[in-house]
This record gives sequence, structure tokens and C-alpha cells, in this order.
Amino acid sequence: MTQGPAQPPASETTQPHRVVVLGLGNLIRCDDGVGIHAIQRLLSDKLIPAGVEVMDGGTLGLQLLPAIEDATHILVLDAVDTGAAPGTIVRYAMSELEPLPGSPSVHQIGFADMLEGLRWMNKFFNKAIVLLGVQPEQTGWGENLSPTVEAALPALIQATLEELQEWQATIETPASALHIA
Repeated sequence: MTQGPAQPPASETTQPHRVVVLGLGNLIRCDDGVGIHAIQRLLSDKLIPAGVEVMDGGTLGLQLLPAIEDATHILVLDAVDTGAAPGTIVRYAMSELEPLPGSPSVHQIGFADMLEGLRWMNKFFNKAIVLLGVQPEQTGWGENLSPTVEAALPALIQATLEELQEWQATIETPASALHIA
């Protein structure tokens, strides 16, 4: 009886984890740019753990799919209008994000549409996806965050670091196997 080629150990066949922090928003629409401001602060203050990739997704929408489709962990930072008080930080885990419908308008492609794109590509499942958002106060034209959302930025950054720490504790892959930007 002939045997096939020797199989590598299970640890070598396991796909490495790829952790992505994705900042979304429009920097010329006041508080809508909070996700981008957050990743800029994380990078400038050198707060991102080794092996974590940071992406400025801006307003690219579905154009981001090739960049995130093979990520195992996606942490999205964005302005989220929940009707809460301005500056409120919200967290949505995978189970809360899954039922979000895509936008019917191709002119306003957003985060829900990216999730729908991942579903269409059969790349949605087997991912850890968390959305950390800040309730905006102003989304009109302007390059600066409102004072209220600016004051919430440290809490968003802290929540980001806590989420990454929690993920790192659950990932048993050595840091060298993480995707490094």
C-alpha cells in the first residue's frame, strides 16, 4: 500500500493570524474622521503592538475588501451614529454586526457594505470582527474633531488597546507568525 506525502505537523498547516486595525472615516467631515484620527494617534505614539497591521481605510468602502479578506481579526474604528450622547464610545462584536444589512446606495458604501462583501466572498465567517465607534457631534465640513469627540479620543484609543490585548491573549500563534505591516 502506498502512502501519500508526509503531512506537516498541525502547527505548520495552521494559517497564521493576521490582526488589522482599520480606521474609517472622512477627515474633511469633522467627527466622521475620528477613526482616522485614532489610528494616526496610535501610530504617532507608537502604541500598536508588534505584529498588528494598521490601515487607513478612509472612505474606500468595498475597495478595502482585498486588503482585509484574509485577516483573521479586524478591529474597526469609526464614527457611529447610535443616537447616544456625542463622544459616547460603543462596541459591537461579531454577533451584533452580522445582521447589519448592506446599503442600498452605491454612493454611500460603508462598513455594513464591507461586511456584506465579505459574506458574498465567503470570507465573513471564521473572523473576529469588532467595531469600536464614537458617537459624532458634528459631521459637517471641517478638518477638526469637535471638542467633545476630541475629548473621547483617549477612551477610544484605550478601548482599542484593550481589545488588542484580549485578542493577543487568545491567539496562541507566536508573534513572528502574525502579519507585520
